[in-house]
Amino acid sequence: MEKTNFWKDVAKYGAIIGALLAVSFMLETRLQISASFGLYAIEWIAVVVLHYYLLHRFTRRYSMMYTAEEGFSFGQGYAYILSVSTVAGLIVGIVQYLYLHFFIGYTNYTERTTAALSDYIGRNGGVPANMESMLSQMFDQIQNTPEPSFLRTLWAVTFVSILFGAVFGLIIAGVLSRAPKPFDTPLSE
Repeated sequence: MEKTNFWKDVAKYGAIIGALLAVSFMLETRLQISASFGLYAIEWIAVVVLHYYLLHRFTRRYSMMYTAEEGFSFGQGYAYILSVSTVAGLIVGIVQYLYLHFFIGYTNYTERTTAALSDYIGRNGGVPANMESMLSQMFDQIQNTPEPSFLRTLWAVTFVSILFGAVFGLIIAGVLSRAPKPFDTPLSE
């Protein structure tokens, strides 16, 4: 397999994963504000599994560019996964900011989230008396939290994406790493 440019691959595969996670975020937000928490959980698990699969597939494809003589180190795989995760996180951060602040509206989002949680708690029998003050404090914090800036949203989402990449990367890079085998090539005489 012919070697390609590291950054070109990172940008391409980061954009694919970023698009998946951005669509997932928009769907999760819609499910959250409509109080469909069961579907929200199922969708989240499906996206985590797909995210892992895509990272594994793209990293395996990248590792195949290295011959048996060169090997593919854990560090190469881990750096690749973290780089792809960073690009994906930047894309999702931009989409999240635009979606929450311009499409839905941040104030509308916090009000609908609070209403959905209140409705969900009401339908499920409420909360014990000792939890009511904590619950009202939580609702106050949700409604009174200042709107996050673009950079705060971007950095927070990118950090979460890198964190997922770091955890998944430990597994994927460990599985795909292989030591160099410089003497395994047959000699032609």
